[in-house]
This record gives sequence, structure tokens and C-alpha cells, in this order.
Amino acid sequence: MKLSNSCYDLLKWLVLIVIPALTTFYAVCDNLFGWGYAEIVTTISAALCTCIGSISGISTAQYNKDK
Repeated sequence: MKLSNSCYDLLKWLVLIVIPALTTFYAVCDNLFGWGYAEIVTTISAALCTCIGSISGISTAQYNKDK
């Protein structure tokens, strides 16, 4: 499975910047305001990052193999 460059760049941006930033924001706000579910949100976020990272890693491996 090869992703287009724009799709790969988007996934990389999500995994490296957006999802960790939003997760940290939620965890901090949960501590301050007692929103709840911080453990569930951070666990799901970590799983999502791992999944997207794996997909982009598979795509990179396929791209390098075909090169």
C-alpha cells in the first residue's frame, strides 16, 4: 500500500504534532477542570497514533522497496 505524498505528509503531521498536542491539552484540562475520562482518552489517542504510524511506516517501506 503506497500513499500519495500529500496523504503521507498529512498522516505524519497528525502523528507527530496534532494528536499528541490535543492529547496533552485534554489531559491537562482534565486535571484542572475534572472533565473525566483522561485515561480513556489518552489510551485511545496512543492507539490511534500507533495505528496511523504503522500505516505510514508500511507505506514508507513499500515506497523504498519499489524505488
